[in-house]
Amino acid sequence: MSQTFDADVAVVGSGIVGTMTALALQDAGSCVLAIEADEPGAGTAAGSAGYVHDGEIFPVAQPRLLADLPRLFFDPFGPLVFRLSYLPQMLGWSARFLGSMRAPAIAHGIAALASLNRLAIDALFAVANAAQAQDLLVHRGGLKIAHAARTFEGFAHEVELLQRAGIPARIVGADALHAMEPALGGDNAGAILFPNSAHCIDPSAFGKRLAARVRARGTIVRARASALLPQRDGSWSVSLNGSASRVDVQRVVVTAGYASPALLRPLGYRAPLAAARGYHLMIEHPGIELGHPMIFHEPHVGATPMRSGLRLAGTMEFASPDARPDFRRAEMLYPIIRRYVPSLQNDTATTWAGIRPSMPDSLPAIGKASRHDNLYYCFGHGHLGFTQAAISARCIAELVTHTKPAIDLAPFDLERFS
Repeated sequence: MSQTFDADVAVVGSGIVGTMTALALQDAGSCVLAIEADEPGAGTAAGSAGYVHDGEIFPVAQPRLLADLPRLFFDPFGPLVFRLSYLPQMLGWSARFLGSMRAPAIAHGIAALASLNRLAIDALFAVANAAQAQDLLVHRGGLKIAHAARTFEGFAHEVELLQRAGIPARIVGADALHAMEPALGGDNAGAILFPNSAHCIDPSAFGKRLAARVRARGTIVRARASALLPQRDGSWSVSLNGSASRVDVQRVVVTAGYASPALLRPLGYRAPLAAARGYHLMIEHPGIELGHPMIFHEPHVGATPMRSGLRLAGTMEFASPDARPDFRRAEMLYPIIRRYVPSLQNDTATTWAGIRPSMPDSLPAIGKASRHDNLYYCFGHGHLGFTQAAISARCIAELVTHTKPAIDLAPFDLERFS
């Protein structure tokens, strides 16, 4: 049975990226139908670290990982782990991941990620202001902490690369760092300060406010999109819940995160996406106060101050989406971070796990389908979905309205995998 809505574009998937996309299209004058099986705006981003970090411009695939591969496969508590049962499904992804470690690919990735991140913070705050959610964002900068002197020495080169890419960053020595954040231990070597970064003090509430603004100006259908059906006139039908029920629209934007490749594959598009599970530990009464969100560089885990406590997050676990979460990976965050924050307490804590859609080259897929009219896509942002959602959504709205996008979208085109 076909349903017709007063909408000319369907946004399939309403996580943080899909919700932002629906808002951007509405702002551009489109009548939007959002399709989401779960509560819109309350997906993986609701459990994210909440660190809006423009300094994350370095692809995950780095040559130094090669020496660590044996440990990554067999150490269940490392920062980047692979469940052996998932490896057969990751063969193609893994080959592309290894190929992304070449120096030209890394340089290409840095430039592409920086082009998004340079505009990401301003774009996010513009959306937050329009949705009356600006009180949930704090624009105070962020920190990357080094415990070891050797790590801190390497920060000088990183800051040089960041500044060359147009990302504000500067070195903070040990004494200045301790004055800035007294809860940190005095034996930390120093940090990089990212003055333009920000953080969200309640990602779940933020997503719900955005979804409420979408609903106020359009329609949200609670259903699972199971197939995209092109019509002869260039329009689209979206099949719902695997049944004969469907909705008819002029245009479709696929923003379904990890589920996106399954929707695009029957149409001939390849998207090598892997399920990278992230964990967090939410401590209601941490016993300390932090003024900034921060990443602790050696283990690459982080802590973000929120209105309900302190959220510890990090690590990547490649595993089947339906595999049972290993919440020991959330619980291990506390002893790791206590090395940097020795007074941190953990009397009341809850755990969470969610799937991040991860591309092998760390670049999201943003663009217009090459072989179909009126089909667009925006997914695969990995752990940077919260940071990059607003600017990615703006670019999609510009494509749909035939406006030149704010950035060059060629690096994010799905055809790079064909």
